[in-house]
Amino acid sequence: MDNLVEYLDESLVPLEEKIRTYLDVEHNMRLLEVELLSLQSIRPDFSPNSQDAEQTAPQGNLIRRLNDKEKRLAELVEYHKELRQEVISMLPAQNRLFELNVGYGPTRVGYFTVDPETLQPLPEAVLRIVH
Repeated sequence: MDNLVEYLDESLVPLEEKIRTYLDVEHNMRLLEVELLSLQSIRPDFSPNSQDAEQTAPQGNLIRRLNDKEKRLAELVEYHKELRQEVISMLPAQNRLFELNVGYGPTRVGYFTVDPETLQPLPEAVLRIVH
């Protein structure tokens, strides 16, 4: 922890809360993607004698569940993009990492418009969260 004063800065609390929300949404997106893949793996040609409720679910119900999950994932992706922009706008400076407390110990957050190795401009700002 290079700068304890920065880490404990009260003015960064709203940013810390936004980062927590961003990470939660990212986690929920991953879980939903796994659920979608699981539902998509259910095929109509499973054995009809199987006692597994998931395998014998009516196709209409399966398709409706898939559609609901896909809609929810699309909503989360849009919300994730909005949060990303909000986090970027809340950061005090670009091309620099800031140490924050988001509950995982020190977390470094920053957005970069220049590649640190080549010093070439990036086509899109990159948000980095290291925890």
